[in-house]
Amino acid sequence: MLTLRPHQQDVVDKLSEGFKDHRCQILYAPTGFGKTEVAMSIMKAVSDNYKKTAMVLDRIVLVEQTSLRLGKYGIDHGVMQSGHWRYKPHERIQVCSAQTLEKRGDFPDIDLLIIDECHVQRKGTKKFIQDNPHIKVIGLTATPFTAGLGDVYTHVVGASSTGDLIEQGWLCPLRVFIA
Repeated sequence: MLTLRPHQQDVVDKLSEGFKDHRCQILYAPTGFGKTEVAMSIMKAVSDNYKKTAMVLDRIVLVEQTSLRLGKYGIDHGVMQSGHWRYKPHERIQVCSAQTLEKRGDFPDIDLLIIDECHVQRKGTKKFIQDNPHIKVIGLTATPFTAGLGDVYTHVVGASSTGDLIEQGWLCPLRVFIA
């Protein structure tokens, strides 16, 4: 069973509140925060309400990792990636390769879109968001400094800093090595 940590649940609550006034939001959180766990929890909640959601990832290895993690928690889902064994377009949760969606020119019918590494702005994904104003969007990133993000996203939910997560015992202290 997927259980969020308090700092993760806090951002879920902030995103939920943000949807009252904003259709497209960014979750800005450091590496190690658990953005994927937050996304999976949100996708499960959407699915439990009989709505559809998709998470778009820009690397095959991330598609596979996310699918395996959903499977670990027993969360039913399909994968939209060329030749993937878990292709199940009828599932309410879809894990999608950005390249596959763009090549097919076909995004799934969804209510919520979650975009991993949203600072990597893909033309096909951006066009899909613009052409479907009824779909809510959450972009995930640790680096929300790319020019043009403000053209898509109107609200940023900031999470705990790396320092705070280390201080609270959720992350190990950093060790820097110089070659």
